[in-house]
Amino acid sequence: MNDYTGAAARLEEAVINMEPDELRELYKEIGYVDFSAKALGLACRFRGADMVKALCECGATFAIPQNEEAENLYHVYSGMKYENYRSNFAMYLLNITKQIKGACCCKGIKLLKQTERNDKKKLKQISDSERAEVLKYLCENAEKLSFQPSELLLWAIYARDDFIYNELKTMGVKISEKRINIMANGGNMSDMYWYEYSSLNAKLSDEDYLPVMERLAAELDGKQFHCTEKIFEITKKRFSYPRIPEFFFENFEMDKLNRMKILRGMIDGNSTAALSFAEKAGWLDSIKRRDDLIDYARKNKSVECTAWLLDFKNRTADFAAEQAKAEKKIERELNASPNSVLMLKKLWSYKKREQGDGLVITEYKGMATEVTVPETIGKSTVVEIGNGAFAGSWGVGGGTVNTSASQELMAKRRKITKVTLPGTIKVIGRGAFTNMTSLLSIEIPDSVEEIEPYAFSSCARLENIIVPGSVKRIGKVAFAGCKDLRRIKFCEGVTEIGSGMFNNDTSLEEIELPRSLKMLVDEETRYAPIYAIDRALTVTVICPNDSYAEKYCKAHGIKFSNI
Repeated sequence: MNDYTGAAARLEEAVINMEPDELRELYKEIGYVDFSAKALGLACRFRGADMVKALCECGATFAIPQNEEAENLYHVYSGMKYENYRSNFAMYLLNITKQIKGACCCKGIKLLKQTERNDKKKLKQISDSERAEVLKYLCENAEKLSFQPSELLLWAIYARDDFIYNELKTMGVKISEKRINIMANGGNMSDMYWYEYSSLNAKLSDEDYLPVMERLAAELDGKQFHCTEKIFEITKKRFSYPRIPEFFFENFEMDKLNRMKILRGMIDGNSTAALSFAEKAGWLDSIKRRDDLIDYARKNKSVECTAWLLDFKNRTADFAAEQAKAEKKIERELNASPNSVLMLKKLWSYKKREQGDGLVITEYKGMATEVTVPETIGKSTVVEIGNGAFAGSWGVGGGTVNTSASQELMAKRRKITKVTLPGTIKVIGRGAFTNMTSLLSIEIPDSVEEIEPYAFSSCARLENIIVPGSVKRIGKVAFAGCKDLRRIKFCEGVTEIGSGMFNNDTSLEEIELPRSLKMLVDEETRYAPIYAIDRALTVTVICPNDSYAEKYCKAHGIKFSNI
């Protein structure tokens, strides 16, 4: 290979300083020049058709030696990588003074406004008429000169060189099928041509974007541009410019894209024009999508888009039909999600606990005979069963429970056979389950800390109860009137049992008391919960040796046995 500082450089200098005949003589002297592309490009830019013809007649072309040495020596792409991609020195013919942003073929090319001869004379770019003559000659000898008219057309579009563009179109030149395929069908980012196309579009100025894309669209012969999320991101930033939203909807294939994401992008760009075309395209027909977009526009403080969307809703919505549809949807959701807040509100009345640490169930309003109390309602935890929440009657021990339940509802509660409590309950309120005459089973979770008076009174069919050690205090008459109750166990940890606990529990056979128990008599009435049991009844108290309970039984003549 000739030294670049030798043959190629001498030829380039000759193009600037010599006349065509002088150059022919020099070429004979130099002999073969492997890199004549730049010299030919300089002739196209500064000297005109005669110099171009002289070079070509001597063997100059736009070809670049395809080897690594050439790439390093001339600082060009020679087709060694990037899918045979090459620097294109025919771009010197374009009326531009800066490289096209994103164009890989510009490597090694300096688009000077003018150049200086050795005699200090300034050479400027040739006139349009001279460029037309050069272009015609290049096209007529394209194959011989390794000149690609279709590529120059592409770069004329991106350079916005209207003169060269029109000249090439007059000659019937079209963009290559490879370029069209890339624009219409896309590619992956390892594809040099797709990468370049994406980069070119990203780096277009806002003013140049529409004129360039309109000319590219004309080359697609009715095909649409392939659109990816990246291409959309490039385009949406320009939606505030006139006609760009319209062009986007008419010329980009978007079926495979997320429409909601595109619509949000329009709002991000604050483009009501884009939303107008989205409306025409039928993208806003979905009620949910429309309302979601209104919420999105509000949250993003896009005032103009919010106003446009609200106006669109007022113009197009059938509010009565939408309300009916929404109600049916809610009903379906309730049926599908029985634990939803809306559904739970149908079953439960509740309020915030005074301590502020959760919810109190104030009423069960359902019809089921086996009931599970929810652990949470919405984001709040259920921590208390309120006074009379499941009460089967108003009366409790000569008084009333605080319940708004009707006679009909309380009659239905009296048919409940099982209640399951969650492990979040801390308090079982006054008369919470009183007079549930069919209740067979209830398990008190070990989260419960307090059972208030009359809580389970008159639950006539309960047979067995275990009170966990987490319960420190049990209010008076809590299990009175449980006529089928046979066994009850108070676990280790219970310290106080209120008075009248087992009044009228005529089937009671066994009571197990813990060592932790400290009181079996109500401090106010001094009324003993065990001593008050019908004397005709035989009850055995099971208690630890030498415990308070044992001493109490001995003092009152109550039958007991040790654990």
